[in-house]
Amino acid sequence: MNAETTTCISFANDAIIKAVGKKYNISVSKLLVLMVRYATERRQLTLKSCRNVQYRDKKGKGSWKRIHLQLNPNEYEFLMDVKKIWKVSVARMLEFCIENYLFDLQEKVLEKNKTDNYLYNNYHFEIGEEEGILYCLVYWGLPQKVLQKIIQNSLPAT
Repeated sequence: MNAETTTCISFANDAIIKAVGKKYNISVSKLLVLMVRYATERRQLTLKSCRNVQYRDKKGKGSWKRIHLQLNPNEYEFLMDVKKIWKVSVARMLEFCIENYLFDLQEKVLEKNKTDNYLYNNYHFEIGEEEGILYCLVYWGLPQKVLQKIIQNSLPAT
């Protein structure tokens, strides 16, 4: 079952996203998720504890366009994880990604026709404890050490 959600982006970014989606025959929802996934692989995060969620700039009532996104459950959960980790609203996340990663995505992925459905579907959680503190690692993609653990755990015991 798909999830539907609503957010806002600027009129300028809406026009850009629609034009790019039309050029590559990708829905706005799919393009936005692909762009956020692309950005998460490249962005160097500066994590700050106890920081409030950052929202888009308030530019006046007529500055924003409401958009409706149709997401599969994996895409929705992914956006919610990014929202929590980056500590930003979905509107701010999309604004940041459009302004900083869309054209790079276009050049390195869309132009090379690498938009298959499984391009960024590797998603892995690892929970552990260190010095009595529980932690959760979220992998967007499967690093070699995680692949080795999966292979070792799937081999029959000898």
